[in-house]
Amino acid sequence: MLGQISRMDYLTKVQYLMMLLFGAVTAVFAFAPLGTQTRIMGAGVAFGVTVGLWFSHLLSMVVDAVGDLRSGAAQ
Repeated sequence: MLGQISRMDYLTKVQYLMMLLFGAVTAVFAFAPLGTQTRIMGAGVAFGVTVGLWFSHLLSMVVDAVGDLRSGAAQ
């Protein structure tokens, strides 16, 4: 597992780190001793950012794979 992490490019590492960070912020808001509406709003926003980061990462991986296929590098 650590070998896979060391082979990742810098952008992928940053994206994964941000997903983990905002996922943790989601959990913190969900269990924080705040008002119900504040907890719902905070957790919803943090979860939305997490999903947006994941979707962005997914799209960048698909674009890179298509570029590799078009250039013949994936053969």
